[in-house]
Amino acid sequence: MAAVPGRVAVAHHTGSAHDPGVARDPGMARDGVDARRLATANAAAAQRLWHLAFASPGKTPASQRMDSLVKHNVTAMLQVDTLDRKLFPRRPALLPQLMQAVNEPEAAAEKLSRIVAHDPVLAAEVLRLANSSLYRLTETPIETIQRAIVVCGVDGLRGVLAAAMLQPAFRASAKNFPRLPRMLWDRTERAARAAEIYALEVSPADRFEAQLVVLLSALGPLVVHSALVDVYARNPMFPPNGNLGVELIGELAAGLSLHIARDWQSSPRLLAALADAPSEFLTAARHVGELSGSLSFLESQTVITRDVRLESLSEAGLPVELTQCLWEGLHGSAA
Repeated sequence: MAAVPGRVAVAHHTGSAHDPGVARDPGMARDGVDARRLATANAAAAQRLWHLAFASPGKTPASQRMDSLVKHNVTAMLQVDTLDRKLFPRRPALLPQLMQAVNEPEAAAEKLSRIVAHDPVLAAEVLRLANSSLYRLTETPIETIQRAIVVCGVDGLRGVLAAAMLQPAFRASAKNFPRLPRMLWDRTERAARAAEIYALEVSPADRFEAQLVVLLSALGPLVVHSALVDVYARNPMFPPNGNLGVELIGELAAGLSLHIARDWQSSPRLLAALADAPSEFLTAARHVGELSGSLSFLESQTVITRDVRLESLSEAGLPVELTQCLWEGLHGSAA
């Protein structure tokens, strides 16, 4: 894949990570994008994705009461102070070390090499991702972690490493709705890459955190899926209803992503972004990444057309130059 396209004319954030800068509309992101429009467009694209992932036969006349019971059980499982550990992945053991490496840039390359060297399976996954169409920056294959650091850079490799740590959680093993984990991960890989490209254009220092907030955000829908599958497994007489899955993700996923991020002791900025704080740059990065990732995936599956994708991006209020930059970064070609 070609390197990230040339920078576009998007207002850059020049203050510190915690400096709100000059006064502005609280609904506006730091790059001037309307956060509300962006969030609305992201939710609409995600809704298409969930309907595709939960595709199932139509509801039967007798299923309404059963759906109500399933929804009650799922909600009761997930709206608690302490989530059942079987429903969501444990925090990757190496994630705290990865986060520490972010705060020590002068030692980051050495730390990343040591982190990966201790886990051959993780090393193999990192190299696979670094050579994938989304992340590969050169024609020459990357065959060692040291080479990956040289080609991707320390900041780039941090995001690849975080993705490699979380990817196993998205492997489908359930009978009901088995497509969702795979599709969610495909969308999330694209979204994390798009969020990274967006950060490089607007606030380069936030490149890694922009990817990480997308990865954390994807855990909420995954947990909803796990709980729904668990309830149906314990009630095999209930006909699975994909529409109920879509509804539950809309109601519960965002709160669950925030819950897990707190449990994993994520930074205040990541928590703010997951809580949709409009003044936090990472909030915009998450929405831009997820919107771009959803549209990219849906178009690849011919669920939407190019025109629909462009219309959705326009409705989000994103500059044309920026959307072209994102698309080239994801696909290596003009939009």
